Amino acid sequence: MLEAQFSLDAIAPLFALLGEEGGDELARIYELDATDLRSLSALTGFQFPGDVGPVQLRPWHALRNVPYLIHTEFELALMLEGRKPLAVFEDAYPCDWFATMIARFDPFVRDGRFVRRVLDKPLSAPVAASIGASVEGMRSVYVALPGQEWRIDAYIEMWQSAKKSGWSEASERRQGELLGYTDWQCDWWAKNRLGSLSRRR
Repeated sequence: MLEAQFSLDAIAPLFALLGEEGGDELARIYELDATDLRSLSALTGFQFPGDVGPVQLRPWHALRNVPYLIHTEFELALMLEGRKPLAVFEDAYPCDWFATMIARFDPFVRDGRFVRRVLDKPLSAPVAASIGASVEGMRSVYVALPGQEWRIDAYIEMWQSAKKSGWSEASERRQGELLGYTDWQCDWWAKNRLGSLSRRR
């Protein structure tokens, strides 16, 4: 798993490379192939490594100001590397994109590399969503490394406690610790997360 960032004096050449009409900023995620990467290298002056697998170009987000890697969207790779002990996902169900994302973990759950727990909270009756689909409830998915299953129970307990007493700085720090962030990373987050930063970790 690799990540690189770059900046340009003007964005028009980048839109031309992507074959799209110009704008003020990127509005979506782009999948890049080897030809795109070579063109991007020529445009930015940065030599991207070859043969790195799927590559995405993403718009800038305030979370990129954080001086360490935010786990969001890197959960699978980090867990496979043993660098992340717990990943937590939640969304309404049924949801195709959510099911597809969670399915990426299936082979490693079957092989015993991950332990997974799924908790559903059904609604008393299905509710129509804004996109026309029907929502039956909320689904929470917890994935832990073997030997780290205790983090799942601790995470659930933390949220249950926060529902009663309210979210706090202690809750924020505990969440970070359970997800695998180091002390200095939790310290930085506690000091800087307010303002433009999201709580997604």
